[in-house]
Amino acid sequence: MGSISDTPVKTLHPLDPITAEEITETAQLIRSKYAEGAVHFKAISLLNPIKKTLLPYLAAERAGKTKLPEIPRRTQVVWLLRGSYDFFSAVVNLKTKEVEQLKQLDKNGYPGGDVDETREMRLTVPEHPEVKKAIEKLELPEGTEVVCNTWSYGREDEIQHERRVQCYMFCKDPKRATNASNHYDFPLPIAPVFENKSKKLVEIIYLPTGADAKANTNPKFVPHKAQEFHHSLREKPARTDLKPLIVTQPEGTSFTVDGYLIKWQKWRFRLSFNFREGMVINDVTYDGRELFYRVSLSEMVVPYADPRSPYNRKSVFDLGDVGAGNSANNLQLGCDCLGVIKYFSFVVTNSKGEAVPKPNAVCMHEIDNGIGYKHTNNRSGLVSITRARVLVLQSILTVGNYDYIFAFHFDQAAGLHYEIKATGIVATQPIDHGVTVPWGTVVNQGVFAPHHQHVFILRIDPNLDGSTNTVVMEDSEAMAPDDELNPYGVGYVVKKTKITEAGSADFAPNRVYKIINPNSINPVSGQPVAYAIASPMRQMLLAQPDSQHGKRARFATHPYWVTRYRDGELFAGGNYTYQSIALPVDKATEDGSGDVAAWANRKDNVDNEDIVLWHCISLTHNVRVEDYPIMPCETIQVSLKPSGFFQENPLMDVPQSSQLFSKSVLYEDQLIRQTNGESTTNGQGSCCSNGH
Repeated sequence: MGSISDTPVKTLHPLDPITAEEITETAQLIRSKYAEGAVHFKAISLLNPIKKTLLPYLAAERAGKTKLPEIPRRTQVVWLLRGSYDFFSAVVNLKTKEVEQLKQLDKNGYPGGDVDETREMRLTVPEHPEVKKAIEKLELPEGTEVVCNTWSYGREDEIQHERRVQCYMFCKDPKRATNASNHYDFPLPIAPVFENKSKKLVEIIYLPTGADAKANTNPKFVPHKAQEFHHSLREKPARTDLKPLIVTQPEGTSFTVDGYLIKWQKWRFRLSFNFREGMVINDVTYDGRELFYRVSLSEMVVPYADPRSPYNRKSVFDLGDVGAGNSANNLQLGCDCLGVIKYFSFVVTNSKGEAVPKPNAVCMHEIDNGIGYKHTNNRSGLVSITRARVLVLQSILTVGNYDYIFAFHFDQAAGLHYEIKATGIVATQPIDHGVTVPWGTVVNQGVFAPHHQHVFILRIDPNLDGSTNTVVMEDSEAMAPDDELNPYGVGYVVKKTKITEAGSADFAPNRVYKIINPNSINPVSGQPVAYAIASPMRQMLLAQPDSQHGKRARFATHPYWVTRYRDGELFAGGNYTYQSIALPVDKATEDGSGDVAAWANRKDNVDNEDIVLWHCISLTHNVRVEDYPIMPCETIQVSLKPSGFFQENPLMDVPQSSQLFSKSVLYEDQLIRQTNGESTTNGQGSCCSNGH
């Protein structure tokens, strides 16, 4: 085994994403402790620096100091020994070349899947003799191509099995099978379960296809007309009346990039990326003022509504079981992102401990977002108007049938928004012709799509003018009738309630949650500076609290959680979610294990402390026929907006909009110029020209 090179490398920022060299070095150090070929790597990622060490470093960096303290980069690695279910984790100090904190993991939950494991299982399962026999009994047309989809096994009781994979079987259209075929349109009524380690078949489950829970033990394939989604297989031609809409920036972009440091319109922040969370933004400031230490998507869970076995186990933690970074798409010009695009590429790891490129995993671009503000003086006719520009950082992941588009939006009014778009293909199951059930929708003959929820939780680590903050609930309440203060009965007031103890909090009509810094007072309002969370009321987890879904995804039972900051507490559903067993909330330990409910249960003081706000948002997806064969984007958004943080509207120094700058074109002028074959780039007329 070769030695690790001591050749100096370029100095990396403590928050820069992990490099291929760091993955290789980490893997080599772990492999050196075992026999050759014994290690199956599950994950290698950069360990977040200790916050109390990093904060002064970041402050010095923002102040322009050139001599910065060294913060050694460390990686966190998880692996198993091939042929066993012995899982381990360790921290590797890349400076000292030492393996630190090596420990064997308990069996309360397993690390998530990996690309190699999934690929192997998808190839192995259809060729297993017992599975082939079950497929033969279906009497598929000769030559039909069978497809295996692997799912997290989930949980239905407190018994911990060896690590398992639930397989759902499909086939491509027997009449026209191509690489683009929609195999989800032909769900088969068998579902094998395998052990990951031995590839041993545990059982073949015959699925219920009627209106009750009874398994169909003698199913036969019933052909139907395929519902394809790929353009190459659609019978109807594409529309021909859609004209090009081209985004151009002739003078270039308004952002600058230095490695992973991004500056745009008074915003300054660092981008990082890892296999689990995907995009993360760090050290976020606006006009030199601190706003957020770290913001990321912490976890998401997708529980399904079908109460019958085995669907009662169908509940995927897409970040913990799969990983947003692992499943990130290679984004393409003109399709995923429009305009002048800056791409960021990263690396993750495979089971051999090799770096796997993730090219173009994040795209960054500017968009016009309509009007920023406008007022027309109805006496003078003068118009004050600006266009709203937004900086977008976007990543797209594909997890089996679903696709998710995650984006951070930075606006010129100092608002930070997190947008989620769900698209892709709804999960499908077989159903008998003419059968309907109340927990889903028939989307094609013999094809059933169960209702489900997508529950996401954001981890917001605030740093508003400093690291000691408080969360406040504000409720708008009608004033009681009062002869002096409210004689006409029209008044209302805002009642403010500080959250002083770690715990959960819920929605209420018109309730607003704010993060405040009680030590920083706005000179205009005389109140603590604040950022408000603008997020519509959403339905939380519908599964019963004592169900396995409810126990394993406790974070999804409340829209807000507040905890005291501790290093290592990043993942709201726990570090290891695959087949996880829900431990009592008093079992959280000092090493970051447990879940957000356990951390909140410590009842720490969270008033004027270093806190973390966890915000749960959800999409309860009661499937429509129009969601098939591919789902139009369903969008939800959370906004973090200044609320008494500044002394005026931050947009006030954005230049007045003008036709000279925007170069819009009148419809009639364009028609004339098109007819005459002339350029259409400099039209006349402007809604905001009056008074310029």
